[in-house]
Amino acid sequence: MIAIVRLKAQERREELWDHIDSHAEELQSRLQEEGRLLFLSQRARHDDVSLFVHVADPDVLASFIAYDLSKIEGVTGCWMLNMLKPVFFPLPKDTAGLRRYAITVRVSPPRLAEIYESLARLDVPPGILMAYLALTCHLYGDCLQFSVLADEEKRLYTFVADSVSTLPGVLHTTVSLIERTKPLVSYDEWREYSARHPAWDAPHMVHQFRS
Repeated sequence: MIAIVRLKAQERREELWDHIDSHAEELQSRLQEEGRLLFLSQRARHDDVSLFVHVADPDVLASFIAYDLSKIEGVTGCWMLNMLKPVFFPLPKDTAGLRRYAITVRVSPPRLAEIYESLARLDVPPGILMAYLALTCHLYGDCLQFSVLADEEKRLYTFVADSVSTLPGVLHTTVSLIERTKPLVSYDEWREYSARHPAWDAPHMVHQFRS
């Protein structure tokens, strides 16, 4: 399973980012071979830092949050989003000039599967790249999240308005700018594994990243 662990730090999110970034190897060693830190991201206008983690056993993640992440100085809260049925799309190694966004989608529950399938095969215009899609069910209404890279914010909002918000069953969309992202695996590791296991089959994960 892949989870997005959001750690709230109020006025100290920069310090929290720096701590996780500089202690990534130590945090990875706590997971040992039972999990993998994937990447770190930070949303604009939010006082949290998001850590993407892949584990084969949910109890491993629970212990990691309780015994390691929650004890980082400055953390005032934890929130976890499970990425269910994740799909990862191929991305170029060089994404200079592109900004990353996360879009959450509120849907009518009977339409959930239909909208998920529609987004998975959605045609995107030039200048926009799909990064991932997953069911999250993190709020009663907000059940889907996907991420894109875009060269222009105006183009992104037009795409969301014309191609996502108009899908039957979509009730609301929320666009969040991702200020920065720090990969915690190499590009080649990510590309090889996500291509081989697009749904991130957990039993294969440990062996893929074993050093």
